[in-house]
Amino acid sequence: MSAAWAIVVLVDVILIRAHVLKDTYTGISTLTGAVAGPLLLGIHYGWAGRPSLAVRNGQRLVSARTLTGVRTLNLNDLVSVRRFETIQRTGGYLDEFHLHDRHGIRLTVTNEHALNAALRRAVPSPDSRLGHNGLATVQVTRHARTALGTARGSRFPRAMHRFWGFWMMMATMGVPALLSYVTACVLAGTDILGRPGH
Repeated sequence: MSAAWAIVVLVDVILIRAHVLKDTYTGISTLTGAVAGPLLLGIHYGWAGRPSLAVRNGQRLVSARTLTGVRTLNLNDLVSVRRFETIQRTGGYLDEFHLHDRHGIRLTVTNEHALNAALRRAVPSPDSRLGHNGLATVQVTRHARTALGTARGSRFPRAMHRFWGFWMMMATMGVPALLSYVTACVLAGTDILGRPGH
């Protein structure tokens, strides 16, 4: 995906340099960055949605279909649990967990009752020094512990978490778009205001 992103930017620059496209057509690169940024982040974090839970050979597994196919994460080998909330375009709210296990599997799934209960069983209590199988305690953010009911509450109101989440989502589009735009401008000899270089 990152290679395709770079190729589109380079093709855009070549076409501008060859005068096939106008100097102001760096918007192609900008749009590519705005799309590629969230896609790459989604692939990395394993954005999925609704999870399915299963127990096999004593291992508690959570699976979900991500952008790159089905991923299965072992709750017995959790390394970290983070919670993310934001405002949705439809007017509702997004509430999800970012999970990561010792095998390097990352999965982002919706905070649902069944998953919440499974995570409460998998995550050691905050005052425990060791987790399951004598491993180091799972790193769980305070905001995640609030959802699991193992912490009284976050230091910030829930609205602040959602507001922060909204701007983080905007940044996943805006920063890659700006990076693509500036790169295309520099390589095409156009300044960032879209004026032809001298």
